[in-house]
Amino acid sequence: MARYADPFSCPSCSARLPVAVSRCPSCRLDLGHPLAAQLLQTLTTADDLLVRLQVASAEQPTATAVPVERATYPAQTPAPRQPRGLSGASVPRILLSLGALCLLVAAVIFLAVAWTWLGIGGRTAVLVGLTLVSGELGVVLARRGLRVAGEALTTVSLGLLALDVIGADNAGWLGHLSDPALLAVTSGAVLAAAVALAATTRLGAPQLVAAFALTGLGTGLLVVTERWQLVAALVVVAYAVLAAAGRTLHLTVLPVAAIAGGALWWAGLAVGGLEEATDHATWSELWLDGHVCALLAAALLALLPLAVDRSQGLVVRGLVACSTAMLTVTVALPAVDETATTLAVAGLAVLASWTVVTRLVPADWRVVPGVSMALGALPVAATVLGLAAQAAANALDTAAPFSGSLGQRLADPGPLAAPVLLAAGTTSLVAAVLTLVPRSVTRLLAGGGVVAVSLVGTLALHPVPIWTVTAALAVLGAALVADAVRRSDQLGSAEAAAGGTAYLAATAVGLPSATLTAVVAALVVLAATVVRWRGAFPGAREAGGLVLPVAAGGFVWTALTAADVATEWRALPVLAVVGLLAIALPQLELELGGALTAALAAGVAVPEAVDGPTSLAVHLTVAGALVTASALVHPGRRVLGWPGGVLLAAATWVRLADLGVQAPEGYTLPSAAALLVLGLVRLHHDPTATSTARALGPGLTLATVPSLLWVLLDPVSPRAVLLGAGCLVLVLLGARLRWSAPIVVGATAGLLLVLRELTPYAADVPQWVLIGIAGTLLTVVGITWEHRMRDVRYAAGYLRQLQ
Repeated sequence: MARYADPFSCPSCSARLPVAVSRCPSCRLDLGHPLAAQLLQTLTTADDLLVRLQVASAEQPTATAVPVERATYPAQTPAPRQPRGLSGASVPRILLSLGALCLLVAAVIFLAVAWTWLGIGGRTAVLVGLTLVSGELGVVLARRGLRVAGEALTTVSLGLLALDVIGADNAGWLGHLSDPALLAVTSGAVLAAAVALAATTRLGAPQLVAAFALTGLGTGLLVVTERWQLVAALVVVAYAVLAAAGRTLHLTVLPVAAIAGGALWWAGLAVGGLEEATDHATWSELWLDGHVCALLAAALLALLPLAVDRSQGLVVRGLVACSTAMLTVTVALPAVDETATTLAVAGLAVLASWTVVTRLVPADWRVVPGVSMALGALPVAATVLGLAAQAAANALDTAAPFSGSLGQRLADPGPLAAPVLLAAGTTSLVAAVLTLVPRSVTRLLAGGGVVAVSLVGTLALHPVPIWTVTAALAVLGAALVADAVRRSDQLGSAEAAAGGTAYLAATAVGLPSATLTAVVAALVVLAATVVRWRGAFPGAREAGGLVLPVAAGGFVWTALTAADVATEWRALPVLAVVGLLAIALPQLELELGGALTAALAAGVAVPEAVDGPTSLAVHLTVAGALVTASALVHPGRRVLGWPGGVLLAAATWVRLADLGVQAPEGYTLPSAAALLVLGLVRLHHDPTATSTARALGPGLTLATVPSLLWVLLDPVSPRAVLLGAGCLVLVLLGARLRWSAPIVVGATAGLLLVLRELTPYAADVPQWVLIGIAGTLLTVVGITWEHRMRDVRYAAGYLRQLQ
């Protein structure tokens, strides 16, 4: 028969065990642990229960009356519903906790009341006796399995021990200690007793009391002595010893409580040490006067948990990173109170040193120098950002556009730190980032671009001529665009965008000089041309086509500005250049860029003209002619005829308004005539596929509706006569040619005109006339209806006769 309890078999993996072995050779199970003995006892009990169940089953008669198809176990009765309220195990805990509290309160009352009338011997005997009895009884009960009772009585014994020490001090046996000293002595006695009880009984309460008692001991010593750094360090070490002892004794509560207490004391030591070092942040005070000792001790004590457990690799690396970071702060702390340059140089040294270390350590250990790198990067990044902002402001804070000369210099910004730190700090930050992340071509190019920008920014922090900064930015943009053109992936798009940004920055810096701006615009035209026809990256054609007309217009404008051409005459050459470019390359991106450039140029030039309306009319005419020409030259751009016509009509209207023309026909009839001519040409080329409504409707509507609206306001005028004659001509011509559009437009406009002419006389007609007219209409309709019904009946009778 198989047995559950087998002393020669491993209870975990069932491997055979040799004689006198403490661990299973197969699964490394600890067979010498007290829990192993308890497990063997439990399995032995299970074997005994199995034997008793087999005997009881053999004594019962075999049931044969009811056939069964398969063996079944007895039906399990549902578990009873758990009653609400306290469980059975909670009751003794509550009772014993209250009992322990009552015993401690009674002991305190005993000290307060009975201490005066008991002699020294009696008092000593009572207190020591109660302490020993409660402690021994707690140990005995814990060994017999009554752990709750053991917890309560051992807690009472420890409390009584504290009262014993206090009573001894009051009796003068300890020399009347001060309160902090008494706290330290009492906590020390309780700590020793709690550790002894925890090791003997493995109860949880003594383990917690031991952790708290060590804190009391340290607090008392802090007040007694002035060497708080030494006390705090010793308490942290003591907590580490407690944690190690707890792990050695296989205790569960003591290691956790000791680690928590040690962490609190270590944090206090670190904060206090940092505060002290900050208050004395000079080299002599820190290292010669010893104000750095607490911070150094905290940095070294951060590694104490490794003496207890080094199995968790992540925890080990985190503790080492914390310790090295604190040591780094300790070394670099004297630079905090110095100038921004000194602080940045210190951060730069820290960042560079730990970057080198990061390259040397394995990948899974890079978190250790990474924390120290971050600490060094903070002042470096702050200095770099500040210098970059100053460089940008200095480069852009120049004279008004086109008001300076080519040799104009930048101002001296008075940088917050040495200008060279902008490039050096940026290079160090880029190197640190590339060390921590996997390197790729994209990241390397991005880092190189950032370093190049920092070099230009360093140049802008000096009072140099603006053309030097502009040239540096233009060269950077050209290099980026040249590399982007040869690429066919998204990296090329990113490089092209970065190059465009560099060109834009070069334009902004060189804007005070028209000649310098024209040179940059010419370079942008060349770059856009290369991207448009040679770029292989996604979107190169569209990007180049969009930028090309803008850059070409900018070049023409700035070149004319450098040649001292008046502002009012600069926009017409720009319109001509971008218009001809759009005609030569009829593509959407080129047309959009050209339209934007033309609008901007005209918007600047027209307000500067002496005769604003005439200048606006000229610009609208040129723009409309170019747009219409593109529609006529390219069959695929016929839709541009509409905006071209609108621009030409707008030019005509502006000119008519400037001449004082107020009649609407002067504004509408030219455009209407143009639309009618286009419609007639279309009907001539395709008379069957195009309706007259689509071909002639827009022109006829534009020719009649504005005049009709004017006539509705002034019905008695020569305009009304002419409009009526025109409507009659349209109706007759439409009837003659069988075109619906002239008939519909002429009849509608003529009907509205006739009704408007009738309106002044409608009020003078007597009411009986209106009633008579209504009755006549109704009578005619009724007679017509009856006549039609009679015809229907005659037709039906005729059909029946046919059947």
